[in-house]
Amino acid sequence: MIQIYKSGSKYNMNPMSNSMVSIIIPVYNTEEFVEEAVRSIMNQTLQDIEIIIINDGSTDNSLSIIRKLANEDDRIQIYSRENKGLSATRNQGIYLAKGKYLYFMDSDDYLEPDALESCFLKCEKNALDFIFFDANILNKEADFDININYQRKDCTNPDILYDGIQLFTLLIENSKYTPSACLNFINTKFLKEINLLFLPGIIHEDQLFSTLLYLQSNRVMCIHKDFFKRRLRCDSIMTRKFSLKNIDSYFIITDRLFTYASEHTKTRYIVDKHLSKMLNAAVWLSYKMPFKDRLYIARRCIKDYKRYVSGKNILILLFKSFLKK
Repeated sequence: MIQIYKSGSKYNMNPMSNSMVSIIIPVYNTEEFVEEAVRSIMNQTLQDIEIIIINDGSTDNSLSIIRKLANEDDRIQIYSRENKGLSATRNQGIYLAKGKYLYFMDSDDYLEPDALESCFLKCEKNALDFIFFDANILNKEADFDININYQRKDCTNPDILYDGIQLFTLLIENSKYTPSACLNFINTKFLKEINLLFLPGIIHEDQLFSTLLYLQSNRVMCIHKDFFKRRLRCDSIMTRKFSLKNIDSYFIITDRLFTYASEHTKTRYIVDKHLSKMLNAAVWLSYKMPFKDRLYIARRCIKDYKRYVSGKNILILLFKSFLKK
């Protein structure tokens, strides 16, 4: 990993001192949006922050754009390396983070100016493990066949201090659970105490990370504001065509969460319910895949995941195209 140092910028904070918040921004080929994303962090009302930008082997103009931004702001640290994926890049950011709190930002999205300060103050006041907030879609008019809801206000109370399992149960029971890591503001010491990292080599890594974050937290609160603005892009993981890589990642996540729940039996009921919802939804999204892939998925579900995936959904997976006729 190569670190790029800056000088003569707008801020002149001591790089050896600990900031209040470490913001981790992985960057991979987002030249069109990365400046807006980083500036939304630079312009936060909470200024005692460190901005850790990790260029994950971008092949476009992203690196030169963030270098230009670093010349304006000493709080920015740039690291550049060969492409290793989102999980490994975020994990590197966790290792580098010196702030009391930690926030994961995507390089193509936007954060409202008062987000970090609001989260910081509430975490400090209530000694929280983490706090979460909601999001809006920036480009709702985009033509994507995807249904995402980042709103949890109707089933949560911003004045209540939740236990993580209690909160996870509440969200699952109300079908309001969203695992996006960008909606969580986390106490760094707590995160490192539970030794929680992102699992490399899979997609949908937030499903595993955020679920384990909830299940191991004792003090969680929320803020009823849409601080995060998500941008849907045609070449992003969220909007890309569903494939075997997706379903295999869900199988791996299921195995990991099943193992955790087996070792922590008080979480077993709600983890089982979550996995049933998650896997049935994933199987439902797989019906447009080639028949040989659908047959592979059906066999895996029958062999390893029949406790979670309904027989009806397996039949639909295999024969939906025939049922339509």
